[in-house]
Amino acid sequence: MSNAIIAEVDEKLREIERDVQRFFDAVNEVLSWVPDFLSDLIEPIRRGIEGLNQKLREFWDRINQMLTQRGDSDRLKQAGDAWVDQVGNPAGDLAGSLSLDKLRTTVDWSGRAAEAYKASVPAQVSGLGGIKDLANQMKSSLVNLANAIDNFWLAIKAALVVFAVGAVAAIATACTVVGLPAAIAAIATAVGVSVGLVVTAVTSMQSLTQTIAVEQGNLKQKIHDDLGSWARTNTEVLGHASVNDPSGMNWHVTA
Repeated sequence: MSNAIIAEVDEKLREIERDVQRFFDAVNEVLSWVPDFLSDLIEPIRRGIEGLNQKLREFWDRINQMLTQRGDSDRLKQAGDAWVDQVGNPAGDLAGSLSLDKLRTTVDWSGRAAEAYKASVPAQVSGLGGIKDLANQMKSSLVNLANAIDNFWLAIKAALVVFAVGAVAAIATACTVVGLPAAIAAIATAVGVSVGLVVTAVTSMQSLTQTIAVEQGNLKQKIHDDLGSWARTNTEVLGHASVNDPSGMNWHVTA
């Protein structure tokens, strides 16, 4: 979804660029009507333009920084699906096939070795179940991050809409010298509000990504702690077996 949202953001940014250029074209045209001997009267307007340019630089600095780190929620969701489809579900299926009631060895064999093997099966099934749970948790974490990216760009789009509306209103007002101060104030206010919304969106995104980073760190630690080894049987007990157990070994065929 983020790719579609970012495409809309890109289009809105191009619209803003066009509107800002139209605004300055209108301002320059109006100021060109003012004779030189009245230049002192429009000095406040020039100062207003300088202040507006400063706000615009701040706006574009923040926007350009974000555009270099767009993120890709679609890829994150695909990665989450892969964790479940390629790791979690196969592990769950394997766990189901390893249950004691489905193993022929627990029916066809008896003895100490058979009991040792049988005792190892639940731990192995539990380990596979843990892998499935971990895969589901990883998908959930990746989807949460993907949704955060989508929500972030939706918030940025909303901020740009505020800017665009203010720019259009300012263009309509910037048709006379008398109207220029109000027009400059209108677009400056729109830029300021937009920057504020962008800052809020960035702050919220940073907070959420930090939470998700901690969550994924915990998952990584869980992989290391809980899934680092496979439950094994006592190989000493299992060893030296034969079908007819001629030497008193530990496997016996169940009649």
